[in-house]
Amino acid sequence: MGLRGVIDQDRAKEFLKNCIVSGRIAHGYLFHGPRGVGKSTLALAFAQALNCDNRDPEGCDICPSCKRIARYHHPDVTFIFPTASRNEYEEIASTLKNRSENPLFIHTFPEAASIKIKTIQNLRMDLAMGVREGRRRVVILAYTERMGVEAANCLLRILEEPTGGVTFVLTVTSHHLLLPTIVSRCQAVKCGPLPTREIERILVEKNAASPQVSAILARLSGGSLSAAVEFAGQDVVEYRKETLQSLEEIRRGKPTEILKIAEALAARSDRNQVRVFVHLALLWQRDLLLVKCGARESDIANPDMIGVLREEASVIEFPELKRRIEILEEIVSSMEQHVELSLLLSSSFLRLAGVVKEPSRPFDIGRQVVG
Repeated sequence: MGLRGVIDQDRAKEFLKNCIVSGRIAHGYLFHGPRGVGKSTLALAFAQALNCDNRDPEGCDICPSCKRIARYHHPDVTFIFPTASRNEYEEIASTLKNRSENPLFIHTFPEAASIKIKTIQNLRMDLAMGVREGRRRVVILAYTERMGVEAANCLLRILEEPTGGVTFVLTVTSHHLLLPTIVSRCQAVKCGPLPTREIERILVEKNAASPQVSAILARLSGGSLSAAVEFAGQDVVEYRKETLQSLEEIRRGKPTEILKIAEALAARSDRNQVRVFVHLALLWQRDLLLVKCGARESDIANPDMIGVLREEASVIEFPELKRRIEILEEIVSSMEQHVELSLLLSSSFLRLAGVVKEPSRPFDIGRQVVG
């Protein structure tokens, strides 16, 4: 892979390459951006470039070091992510094996998953051993927003006392979800949504989807490859219909009916289904905004429903659209944290309906992690 093999993210890749070429490698980096745009993949490619045997500033992807890093087998590259299983090491081994074998592997966790204090304490002791085989120790902390308070404070102490030859790469959907003191000790690297054409290509080449289906999925994904892959495993058109029907019921319903919708959605065994629901709802609101602004049909995510969009857009005002989008975006951010799903959806859906007027932030309900 190496930096050359990372999809899009050209500005981020150029910045990281220049850090290596100039020799000004920071102790900490913070890769932030939407879910499913390749932050962890970019972090792994950066680790390859930092330890490439051929000293390729983009990572050659063919030397023993690059190959071992790609398989998560390099002793100087540590990949940490939230876990929930009692047998943490077995869960880690299984996940890393899946990541190395499947480029479209979607990393999901149960609601209780977190990066634990014990994991960071063990890491601190391990880092004291120094570099083993490569040129630099690289610690990739994926989904850092799922780190408990104690673990975050322990990480902060490590970042405050930099160890020579060690680079931390934290990935997060939004830097606002981390302690400001952690953010201030890292160089921010923004990762944006992926181009629709790239997602289409990957779905055709690696997911065996037809060009027609891939085009629809790519538009609905909103620039998230993982969202597109999730969509590919279900009847998105039918699920979109259900989502829009639920939104209409929320808009017109009484509080008791709205709460029933929220509880039914939260009760689904697959948390990803909830994420897909919110994602489709958010794309619909954004399409309404684009239509009201006179955007071309080719610019919207639901072009096959342009007539319905135009009709709905004609009777809704900009402030209301902005309000809906903000609420749905808050749900997306909150789902990456330890938030009780039923409370989150109930609060948010009542706000969408205008039943709850106060702009209380739903991700403050039941939150147990760093904000």
